[in-house]
Parts: sequence; C-alpha cells; structure tokens
Amino acid sequence: MTHKILSLLFSLCACTAHAQTEVQDIPASLSEVFAPVRVAAAPSDAYIGLSLLPDGELRHYNYGEQADPGSFYLRSTDKGLTWKKVRTAAQLPYADVQSPISGEFLRLANMQGEGVYCIRTAGGIHGDRTVRKVTDTSSIMLKPPVYIRGGRRVIVAGHGGVTPKGCYVYYSDDDGLHWKRSTTVTAPDHVKGGPHKGIRWNHGAVEPTVIELQDGRLWMLMRTSQDFHYESFSTDGGETWSESRPSVFYGTITMPTLGRLADGRLLLIWSSTTPLPELEAATGVWDDVFTNRDVAHVAISDDDGHTWTGFRELMLNPLRDAADFGSGNDGIDRSVHQAQFVEVAPGKICASIGQHRSLRSIVLFDVGWLYEQERSDDFSDGLRRWCVFNYRKGITGHCAYDRTPGCTLVPHPSGSDRNVLQVKYLPDSTLVDDNRGAVWNFPAMRTGQFTARMSVPAGSEGISLLLNDHWFNPCDTVALHESMYVLRIDRRRLGIRDDDFHDVTLRWDLQGKRQDAVVYVDGRKRLRLPLQKDTPLGISYVHFLAETSAGHAGILLERVQAAARTRP
Repeated sequence: MTHKILSLLFSLCACTAHAQTEVQDIPASLSEVFAPVRVAAAPSDAYIGLSLLPDGELRHYNYGEQADPGSFYLRSTDKGLTWKKVRTAAQLPYADVQSPISGEFLRLANMQGEGVYCIRTAGGIHGDRTVRKVTDTSSIMLKPPVYIRGGRRVIVAGHGGVTPKGCYVYYSDDDGLHWKRSTTVTAPDHVKGGPHKGIRWNHGAVEPTVIELQDGRLWMLMRTSQDFHYESFSTDGGETWSESRPSVFYGTITMPTLGRLADGRLLLIWSSTTPLPELEAATGVWDDVFTNRDVAHVAISDDDGHTWTGFRELMLNPLRDAADFGSGNDGIDRSVHQAQFVEVAPGKICASIGQHRSLRSIVLFDVGWLYEQERSDDFSDGLRRWCVFNYRKGITGHCAYDRTPGCTLVPHPSGSDRNVLQVKYLPDSTLVDDNRGAVWNFPAMRTGQFTARMSVPAGSEGISLLLNDHWFNPCDTVALHESMYVLRIDRRRLGIRDDDFHDVTLRWDLQGKRQDAVVYVDGRKRLRLPLQKDTPLGISYVHFLAETSAGHAGILLERVQAAARTRP
C-alpha cells in the first residue's frame, strides 16, 4: 500500500520539459547575499517542496503541481548558493518539516480521488516511509506542517472538500499518527459595484497560511476574492477559528505565506496587488483573467505582527511584458504569487517563488534588505525594476492577456548615451485599457520624500504622479482614487516654463498633525496636496499615470529617488 500511494503521489508530478530564465550572478559566499538574487530554477510550484534538513542540507522536491518530469530533487549543501540535481528511485524520498519531538519528517498529501494521506518517515530522512490515511475528503494545496505548543501538536493548513467553501487545518497530537480537522473559516463573496461591472471569481477562503503567535493564539491569513487577505484566529490550537475579517494586507486571489524566523521575527511573502476592475463578462464562477500576479512582496515584523517593515518587491515577473504572455503559456498560470521559504542562516532567507516552469525561481536574500530606507533608479539597468505593461484584448491561455510595453525608454534629449523613461498617452484600440503608466517600488515609509527629476514639455496635460501603499496595474485609473497623494503634473502649478529637467519632490508625514504632502520644485515650495486616503502600512509605490487625452506630449523621467525622513 505504501508503494502504491507513493507511486501515485509521484505520478501526479508529470509535466512537459521546461525552459527556464537564467539565474543571476551568484555571490561567492552567503555573507555577500543582501538584496534578492536568483540562484536556481525551482522544479515545481513554489508553495511546497522546499525542505531544510538538520545538517543544513537544502532540498527542493518536484512533487508539487506542474512539476518537472523525472524522479529527482534539487540539493544544496552551501545554504542555497548552488544546486545540483539528485536522481532518485521512482518512490519519492520526500522530506518536508522535521518533528522537534520524534525527529521524523512528515507531510500530508492529497491523492486525487483517494483522499488525504499522511506520509511520515520511519527512522529519519534515510529511513522507510509509512503511509496512513487521514480522511476520504479531498483537500487542495496542503501546506507544509507547522509545529506548535513546543512541537506537541502539528497542524497542516488546507482547503477544499467542504461546504460552504473555506479553509481549515488538520491537527495531530501524536506526531502525525492520527489527525482531526478543525472548523471551517469562510469569507464573503465579491459583488459587483464601483469600478466592477462584473464579479470576481468567488472561490471562497482558500490557500491559508498559519503561524503560532507568542501569546499562544494561531493566526491564519487566507486568499479571498476581496481586495485584502482575510484573517482568522484560534485560541485552542487550531480546533476552532474566529469569524474571518479583512487583514491590513492587500491581496486578491493570490497566496500569502507566513513564517517565523529563529530570532522570533515574522516574515510574510505575498502579492500586495490589486487587479484591474472586472469586466461585465465576469460571472464569479471562474476567473476570466488574472491581472495582479506579477509581483511577489515581502515584509518583516519585529513585534509579532502588530507592525511591519519593508513591503518590498521580492520578485517581479520576468515575463511581465511578454507579447505571448497568455497565448504562449501552455495553459499554466505565468504567476509569481506562490511562495515558500526557509531560514538557512541567521537572517538569510531561501525562498521558492512562482508557478510556471519558465519563471519559477529559488531566491536568496538577507532580511536586512527590508530595513533599508532609501532607493533610487536612473534607468541604467533599463526597466528591470519597473512595471510599464499594457494588456492586449482577448483572453488567451490560462486566464491571461498577452502584453505589450505601455511606456518605453527613449534617448536622453541632451544627446548623451543615457536613456530616460517617457510616460505618454498613445491611443490603441487593441488594448484592454490604453491609459499608460509606470510603477516603481521603494521601502515603505510613513515619513518620507520622493523626488523625480523630470522634463515637463508644453502639452503634457493628463499625467499624474501617485503615491500609494501597494501595487496597481500601470494602466489602472482606480489608483487615482485609492492613492494617498495625487499630484496632477501641470507646468503652471509647478512653476515650470521650459523643457529642462527639474527636481519635483513630495514630502509627507503620515504621523504628523498635518498630513498634507508638500511639493517642491528645485527646492522651492510650490503647493500642498491633501491626504486622500490614510494607510497603516506606509507609502511604498510611485505610479506615473497618463490618462486618455488627445494630443498628449508626455513627460520624461531621468531619475527617481525615495528616502525616509526623520520627523521634526
């Protein structure tokens, strides 16, 4: 029976051959890792398969959805810097999370049509495997085990197979030998209204992530059809759960991943994004198209989840401008919204991110990067750090539009070999929305300033500079109403009378008595902007938006910079 179930589990991993994006230059040592660096291609969907063994060896198995074919796992013995493929026998030599009580490894696995089974080592990672049936009910996307109460209880989060649709956990008090299922957590359906002419995919509360808080409660974040991830709490070790409510984290139909570091800090990887408004054809039965799965964000908490730092882009989809984004995706979501991570050394994180085989990535970074208080860009690396794409009409592949760059780099008007970013409206009836935009991320700041060195030619009406607390699609005009501050770029208001480049600076203090942003041009105060919408997260995005406007001249961006400010 064990052989049969393991063989069935492995057979679910079959997939076509893959073509991966290239890895970046790999640091020579872990001490050199700071900002995120891609070190390898993950062999399967990112939410499971990454395992840290007691001796420090890292493994990434290929038993998740849309896995690479063959019997193997990736292995790293240098904290994730380099990886080698290890071929194995047909039976899957899995290892997820080790019990602090018994030293055995276990995971729950959903066997299609067979229910849920617990696969557990007998004698450690090199020992045998035992298989025990947990339930006849199917569960979807079961997460890696989480040990709570000092290891005396293990929980596994999942969803599916229940009515009403929702999330739950399986829990065991005997190291995985016997299991029970918790009460179910649900979330409200999305309804059309406001900018939405249709209804988002109403799949219920799904893909939960769970962490034990220092006060003994369990905290669950879950994927929903709303604008935010919903949250629920348990005071009895996961057996029952509170009614869900919106969390502070933006995220729509995407997966959140929580974890605790060795020093007690919490880390969250998720997609802090908002999709385009739903079209009239969207009925809520199945998603028409995904338009917010191109960014994976990360934040850290020093106070057990009360406040968070960072809100930085951990990974931008390398295919986000692809002309064949939908038509060339083989029916698989080209998304970076799934993630799993382990801490390989104090403050050093190894994360697996993404779904489609052409972009799945294993990434290393240092959490110190999340505490940076400044970021700048002068386009010397092109648009590697920017989102500028638009969508072509016509849903293709798996819930996707093909893409095209909506803004481009052009030669600097000075005649130098530098490029500048042109943000300019260009009419195009083949696009879902032909507003043009450019979106750039920086460390979240409640007190800070943003400066853009820009040229504002005559006739450049219809462009706005928006400061926001999460990612919007570059073409999405909903961002105008959801942003903290909106600056309509106007030569008269800014006191600009020529085509030269000028420093336009916005300063804000969301913690002060007066929360207006002050606008300076070349160091001279020009005007104040009212706070349009408060945020507990801090400002972490600038969005240049060129709205539909005939005869639009556009603006040129030479450099951007954001920096935290000390409160007076």
